[in-house]
Amino acid sequence: MTSALRIATRAIACIAVLGLAGCASTTPTREVSSGYAIFDIKPGSEVGPGPIAQAVKVALQKNMTKVQILNGIPPSPLPEKAPRFQLVSPFKGSGLGALAAASGQSVQVPTCEGAILTASAYDGSMSRYGEGTTFFACVMPYQGGLALNIYTTFTKASGAFNAATLGATLARTVVGDTSQFIPRTIADVVDSVKATGATVTMTEAYP
Repeated sequence: MTSALRIATRAIACIAVLGLAGCASTTPTREVSSGYAIFDIKPGSEVGPGPIAQAVKVALQKNMTKVQILNGIPPSPLPEKAPRFQLVSPFKGSGLGALAAASGQSVQVPTCEGAILTASAYDGSMSRYGEGTTFFACVMPYQGGLALNIYTTFTKASGAFNAATLGATLARTVVGDTSQFIPRTIADVVDSVKATGATVTMTEAYP
């Protein structure tokens, strides 16, 4: 495609969407947003950690298109305070880590030490339109109960990557994007845990 044709094509696209979002909305853009929520769980005398872990798994299976589960064993002795997830660089100290840093990129993944359940889940139902959601959840026991940590990422492509993405970009100005379902999924996980008879309290969250 010649330079003149590219300019003309973009101009036509800009005119088409100007009334909704302006020409900037046609610029191909990929955006990743992260968030987390941390809960304290008091299972009670009749509820063990097994049903809690199962409740988290079932809730994620209900809301996501792909789920991977790692069942671990509790640490000994149990920590006194509720543990918290950490973000670590899998390439730290390696050539790949140096290359990523040089290009201005930061690759970090969540990890939970001493977790009896670690779940990685993905919802790709809207991947054709440039949207994808990942959930990382872990259940970590401590002397006072269980800590449920949930870390999420939402990836959104907008602009003129292709016709589907451009159409989704326009639609989002009216109906929003699928990140609005992240709080609903977290609420489903919490409700599933509460259904076991446990008490669940949020202790920290962002945003």
